[in-house]
Amino acid sequence: MAPSIESQTQSSGNSVCMLFTDIEGSTNLVDSYPDLYDEMLLRHNELLRNAIHTYGGEEVNVVGDSVFALFPGSVQGVQAAIDAQFALTKEEWAQGCKPLVRMGLHCGTVRRHDATVTGIEVHRAARIASVAHGGQIVISNVVRDELAEGHIRATVEVRDLGFHRLKDLRYPEALFDLVVPGLQSEFAPISSIGANRTNLPSDVPVLYGRRLELARLNQILTDKQNRIVTLTGVGGVGKTSLAICAGRSALPLYPRGVFFVQLREIDDPDLIGSEICKAIGLHEAPGVSAIETVCNSLGSAEVLLIFDTFEHLVEAGPVINAILKACPGITVLSTSREPLKLRSELEFAVPPLSVPDEGESDARILANPSVQLFERLARREQSDFAVGSETLGAVARICRRLDGLPLALELAASHVGLLSVAELEDRLQSSIQDLRSKARDIDPRHRTLRLMIGWSDNLLTEGQRRVFYASAVFNGGFGLRAVASLFEGEVDVVDHVEALLDKSLLFRTMALGHARLNMLDTVRDYALDKLRRTDAYETIRERHADHFTELVLSAAPNVMTFNQRDSVEHLMNEAGNIRVALEWRMGQPSAHHSATLIEALTWLWISRGQFSEARTWSDKALQHARTTGEAEPLARILNSAAFIRYMSGDPESARENGVESHRIYSELGNKAGIASAGIIAGIAKATTGEPEAGGALIVESFELAKLIGDDHGTVVALIAIGEGTRAEGDEAAAEEFYLDALKLLDKLGDTYWHGHLLQNLAHFRLHSNDWRNAAALAGQALAIGERYDYPMVVNLAVAAISGVLAAKENWDGAAEIIGAVNGRLARLGVRFEPTDDADFQRIVSAVRKASGNKRFARVSEKGAKRPWEQILSSCRAAVAS
Repeated sequence: MAPSIESQTQSSGNSVCMLFTDIEGSTNLVDSYPDLYDEMLLRHNELLRNAIHTYGGEEVNVVGDSVFALFPGSVQGVQAAIDAQFALTKEEWAQGCKPLVRMGLHCGTVRRHDATVTGIEVHRAARIASVAHGGQIVISNVVRDELAEGHIRATVEVRDLGFHRLKDLRYPEALFDLVVPGLQSEFAPISSIGANRTNLPSDVPVLYGRRLELARLNQILTDKQNRIVTLTGVGGVGKTSLAICAGRSALPLYPRGVFFVQLREIDDPDLIGSEICKAIGLHEAPGVSAIETVCNSLGSAEVLLIFDTFEHLVEAGPVINAILKACPGITVLSTSREPLKLRSELEFAVPPLSVPDEGESDARILANPSVQLFERLARREQSDFAVGSETLGAVARICRRLDGLPLALELAASHVGLLSVAELEDRLQSSIQDLRSKARDIDPRHRTLRLMIGWSDNLLTEGQRRVFYASAVFNGGFGLRAVASLFEGEVDVVDHVEALLDKSLLFRTMALGHARLNMLDTVRDYALDKLRRTDAYETIRERHADHFTELVLSAAPNVMTFNQRDSVEHLMNEAGNIRVALEWRMGQPSAHHSATLIEALTWLWISRGQFSEARTWSDKALQHARTTGEAEPLARILNSAAFIRYMSGDPESARENGVESHRIYSELGNKAGIASAGIIAGIAKATTGEPEAGGALIVESFELAKLIGDDHGTVVALIAIGEGTRAEGDEAAAEEFYLDALKLLDKLGDTYWHGHLLQNLAHFRLHSNDWRNAAALAGQALAIGERYDYPMVVNLAVAAISGVLAAKENWDGAAEIIGAVNGRLARLGVRFEPTDDADFQRIVSAVRKASGNKRFARVSEKGAKRPWEQILSSCRAAVAS
């Protein structure tokens, strides 16, 4: 009998427990047992359904071999999962057709609309299930905490799997699995992003007529003789789909990974490095450019980088050359409407699909890829559509007239149902003749595509057309609320958006568990060009900027708090639109709105390590403010720029910006500005050769911040004063400042500085031979760093834990961790801050002396080669014991 869990405590509020399951290797089962699979699947569904209903669960969705169910609480969900695994294990499956079912559980708030259940927590639960192995039950930390309250019986063990990055989620997740007597308990490491080594879309696009191109591209990537390959072709020809399929095929060839870097949301070459960091999961290191961070991290590793939509950044070719020169194992595959004109570039032209020749046999027409694609797309509009004897000729002629361009075929097929195939052909014929007479100097394939978009545009109502053009202002997608904000109630956008979806002028995706709308780049270019020619252009841009400024201002106070996830994930998801808003604001006569956005985004950028983005936009904002000649916005932007520059490792520039900001604020008599700018100016002065003047300015600003009730400024000043006294060797005084800062941080709910201070205190305990409290403090710092994705806090905490092992005279364990930390910092091209580095070197010297130089070198080198996840697992175990 399955072990049971005591208590039937239910989740409070609207929170529910979500269970996702699916069969591992189901495709292989279908291939191996074609006559038994359907019967096995029915029994599998029956066993799961019994377990779900026994514990009050609700079966939400069953698709193929995947099941989604809801429970009132984690206890019930987990018990159902355990019972289901026992039932599946005990079942006698015919001829070895046995399903291995992976299961994942998470607890959170969901949204319900009729039978549909959505929300970011649903998305998170599905991702948790996707990394499990067949027979394994993986749970989130929320479920683990609820089980602790529900008194799980001693026979069921909750095993810590550590923190793992899951696809499409910004933060690493703390994951656990259940060790249940009688069930399989030994599994390979779970397959998170680090294990999969890719961020490629999980749904591989279906290619029609690309067998030869895909085979040739696969061979090029296999040979690795050409390190930069550019897929060129007209917009809508299918370059991205071909690149994704080739990337999937190339995964076994690139041990470090294959990563998809989307460039359409940026228009500044300086941000390419930042986008690569996001794709790979790297944080930019202070004092090092994003490109250097990439190069230092990847080194000689074999990696395939796929850059999508490069045509608007072709002048950034030197950036690609720099990466290839520094990283001999990297291969670049890019998509662009034109070659990048690099010396070592191999241009790979992607032609339109082949089309049926006139007079071809019916069988050859049916086998033609353009016809097959048109038929598949038409079935989205009319489920029973099929190319038959009555429509064969007309479909063949449509494909020829549209030059076999996939996007043009999709736009044409979207009208099937509204128009018969014959009517569709007639309308296209007249439209093509009209366009050809007006645009004889345009490349025929570009002309065909613009024709199809224009033809779809002409079929829109006036209201639909307004929404279509206005939607082009978004970059990287948008939601209904965002597009509605462009019209302020003047237009009911819902019906219009549905019409645009039906006509393939918009497409729908999912992001963070919510539906999101988007446009293909070619369609967006057309609509944006049309929008610019209307009187509504400036109004639409202004309303777009207002909407995303409001979003930033509402989320900014939460980006470093304990409940930061939703705010940060939302802002990161809207990065493209925020850039559009910034660009618009910086073209206006006043810099006030620019200053507001830069101030609000400063700590998001800093806490997430997005230093390239922060420097790029703060520099542009400074230029804007100096052009307008407005003192107050200039002071605000200078203050933000000073913090950005200091935290990104450029104290000299921080000093210049901070001092100028402090001077302007003083002239304006703005006390809040004087306090804030004085703190960063003082810190920068103290670290660039003026310790006395800097220290005095910090103390003066600290008193002013306290006087006006600026808690955040007071915290930063307390930390700065503490760091100064720590550098002077007065740890007792430094600790008092740190403890005062921690109290204020608790009041603010701030997590960013917590980890830094806790690891400082851990070193203080080590210096007084109190390794037990040092372990507790370092463990807390590590947990904060991992939970909130603060990589430097993690590095500092791990360094402190090496000191804990040294204090316990575990010299080899300490040496391994020291080697891992040094290796990681070397790959990033950074060092700890001077006071942190001094404490770390103190540990290194003690361990080297106790171990002897040869043994220390050998063991630390071993640590440098261990996977970082293994090092973190060892550290967690060290502070727990």
